[in-house]
Amino acid sequence: MHFSQSFFKNLRTRIWFIVTFVSVILMVVVIALSSTVFYDTICMALGYSRTLGRNRDSYYETVAKNKQQAYDRGNEVTEKICEEGFVLLKNEDDALPLAKKSRVSVFGKNSVNFVYGGSGSGGGNFRDAPTLYDSLEKAEFIINDTLKAFYENSGASGSGRIANPAIENNSNSTIGTGETPQSRYTADIKSSYSRFNDAAIIVFSRIGGEGWDLPRLQEGNPEKHYLQLDANEQALIEEVTGAGFKKVIVLLNASTAMEIGELIENDKIDACLSVGGPGFAGITALGRILNGDVSPSGKTVDTWAADFKQNPVYVNFSNNGVGAEAGIPDGAAYVDEEGKDTGYYFVDYEEGIYLGYRYYETRGFTDGEQWYSEQVVFPFGYGLSYTSFSWEVVNVEELLSLSVTEDGKNVPIELQIKVTNTGACAGKDVVELFCDLPAGKLEKSSTVLCGFAKTDLLQPGGEQTLTIEFNPYYIASYDYKDADGDGCFGYEIESGDYSLILKTDAHTPKEGVDPVRLAVDKTVTYGNDPVTGEPVVNRFGDADDELDTVLSRYGWDKTVPTAVNTRALTEELRAALSSTATNNPEKNFETREKGEEVKMNAVELRGLAYDDETWNLFLDSLSFTELKDIYNRGAFRTHGISRVNLPETLASDGPVGFVNFISEASVAGNVAYASEYVLGCTWSVALAEEMGKAVGEESIFGKGDRVPTPYTGWYAPGMNLHRSPFGGRNFEYFSEDPYLTGFMAAAEIKGAQSKGVIPYMKHFALNEQETHRDDNGVATWATEQAIRELYLRPFEIAVKTADAKGVMSSFNRIGTVWTGGDYRLLTEVLRDEWGFLGAVISDFNVNSYMNPKQMIYAGGDLNLTTMKYWMRPSESSAGDVAMLRRAAHNVLYCVVNSNAMNGIYEHTVLRVAMPLWQEVTIIVEALIAVGLGIWGFFEIRALVKKLRARNARAVGETGGNQL
Repeated sequence: MHFSQSFFKNLRTRIWFIVTFVSVILMVVVIALSSTVFYDTICMALGYSRTLGRNRDSYYETVAKNKQQAYDRGNEVTEKICEEGFVLLKNEDDALPLAKKSRVSVFGKNSVNFVYGGSGSGGGNFRDAPTLYDSLEKAEFIINDTLKAFYENSGASGSGRIANPAIENNSNSTIGTGETPQSRYTADIKSSYSRFNDAAIIVFSRIGGEGWDLPRLQEGNPEKHYLQLDANEQALIEEVTGAGFKKVIVLLNASTAMEIGELIENDKIDACLSVGGPGFAGITALGRILNGDVSPSGKTVDTWAADFKQNPVYVNFSNNGVGAEAGIPDGAAYVDEEGKDTGYYFVDYEEGIYLGYRYYETRGFTDGEQWYSEQVVFPFGYGLSYTSFSWEVVNVEELLSLSVTEDGKNVPIELQIKVTNTGACAGKDVVELFCDLPAGKLEKSSTVLCGFAKTDLLQPGGEQTLTIEFNPYYIASYDYKDADGDGCFGYEIESGDYSLILKTDAHTPKEGVDPVRLAVDKTVTYGNDPVTGEPVVNRFGDADDELDTVLSRYGWDKTVPTAVNTRALTEELRAALSSTATNNPEKNFETREKGEEVKMNAVELRGLAYDDETWNLFLDSLSFTELKDIYNRGAFRTHGISRVNLPETLASDGPVGFVNFISEASVAGNVAYASEYVLGCTWSVALAEEMGKAVGEESIFGKGDRVPTPYTGWYAPGMNLHRSPFGGRNFEYFSEDPYLTGFMAAAEIKGAQSKGVIPYMKHFALNEQETHRDDNGVATWATEQAIRELYLRPFEIAVKTADAKGVMSSFNRIGTVWTGGDYRLLTEVLRDEWGFLGAVISDFNVNSYMNPKQMIYAGGDLNLTTMKYWMRPSESSAGDVAMLRRAAHNVLYCVVNSNAMNGIYEHTVLRVAMPLWQEVTIIVEALIAVGLGIWGFFEIRALVKKLRARNARAVGETGGNQL
């Protein structure tokens, strides 16, 4: 019998062959797929390739000496943010601060399951974070351990709230608070109250996260919503306020406004604090506020309304209904002829410019103080302190005859305000400057924030003079339809009497400080951008096509938004929504001839002006494939080219630091800072900049290796507005106000860029809800006035005042056009009008409507995606090549001036090492191959021995006469 026949008849060798054959096929498939289709996906989870060869030098100075010091400094900054960002909402009869050594009982199931932040890109690792109880004990309070143990025992107190839902791109119908029912409190638990009755602290928590908006149905009560207290929470208040505690204090652990009018009006509740999401270390600051070591100085960043359902945004947010459970269809859907959902959705910004305090203050101005008092619990900019302050305008004589004229429209006006601590303890104060605007022919809020400043820590009797710069441009109204008939379409300051008023919040002028009158004798127009000089014209004229009405101060009742029904998806609209055609008007693209090969080093580009001719020489040296890779390989990185000493960079989420929620393989061991909601509540640009610098120092040390690879791209800060308190990502954004958002974000960007970080401010633009955000890109309908005055303004401020270098576009559309593929947005406004020089990255491109070719022609530079959604450009297309060059120019302009170049010089020889997971894969597969080979060797050897023995026996039996 031949050997081959014996091989396949032998069970052991046959098994070996089958296992080996299958293993080889699987290994080939694994190598092929992991190196191509799934390479980026695996890298996002397990880490990218590594650039080796740099030395330890840094182009950027750090206060910290190593990774651990940078981490510790970041947590210290987080505590500062919380000291200044927790807002004291109520403090009757000076109930706070509490005396140290007070014996306190902490109530609420969520006291042992505190919400430190959100989920998704603004999440973080809070596994070992200090607890609320740690903070109280460190502040020298004595805790009711019986009550604490009760909440920690889920068998006794209940399982509690759910964790933040995973990204699901839908509105949750309902989420329970997890509060413990009163029926679970035993007599033994209640008997402990009297031993710890100096104060009761009640904790109410609400969660939020990427991919979903907060529900408008309360669990167990469809008549109420998630941001009201539920039955168990109300029962807890009733029980605690009747249990004989000397003081009752409520903590609101939610990074959004809550509907708590009844709680505030309850005279049995002595104090209330909003603490938001404190990040990893921030809760430690709470104890110091409660015991008086720190006087609270936070201010609200939203208007806290009495009834959220009366807000004009309510009917035009999320799914516009309250879920199938209530029998209400999804009002935000486009439907076909049979009334079936088509997979396309919309959201109408019918409130126009009247968002947040702009609505409540303006309607209160027209409809009277009684209307206002019934509608508003806490105004925008509100917050109490343990001390008191007086204000005085120092340069009042210079301001007596102020006017804004055509010639002087761009000249900032400075107000100098002396702040004196007139109270008995040290504290900080926020001075808020509002401009009260006269009614006219244009829609305008009765008052707008136009300046703010925060003092240093002032001791009793201490004083500080603050300078607030007032720029008239920020009170201009955008006249998109020539409402005043002057032929101007753009920003205007209508003639009339304006007042600059120092206020303690949007509604309350500072007592004893007179307004500064500002005369505008003739309407001032801004036909050109005041910084760049570029023409300002309507860009989004079709973005309000589907609005049924737009709210107007000149007829509130006639224009108030009403419930939205589903809409028919016409063929014309379907075609517009399905189109990925670019609106780039360029047709004839220049073809640049290749000259002589010039050997260049990326380091030579550091510090060069964007339009320096050297850039063209460098881009000439790059191949078509290299240009294509720079654009396509944008998922949490930028592409490196070692032959020209261009390193691959690492990028990461998000607004609370380098906390990539997809994995910690690329970035690890970093601080999870307080939510941007809390940072916004500080009203401190100094703290925002300090946070940016702290994040930047962490980035320079990377993972803390001896020769660290810096973290360079930072998908932050979040700069969308709190359009609705139900916004799922309000914790990632600063405020309902564009001015506050813009200057806080600009300071954070400035701090991060000073350490070589490239912050990609997001989400550009009108991405104020999560529901349906990437279901074919929710179509956002808004007036150009609202788009420019509210939703683009924060980004504009950051570009012009912080020289921001990075932008992330958004999932949604403006009208029918996806923002990441909108030439009007990314080129005409961002680059041409505002003068932006930097890189635009897409939001995570895993949707067919987010067309990469449309994006690059619109002005996008980095495709945050995996191979499936790469652009497939043609080298024979002059347009494709021109767009790839432009994108590479923008990306590399940022990279060569970033911390990615740390340790890289002209003489440096970079080399790229494959990702560790790929090395491990190769080693494992090699070991498998060796193992299979050894196994096969012994099996074949055994078979050969067996065959030889059989042959030997056969020869012996025939006497050696076998032929």
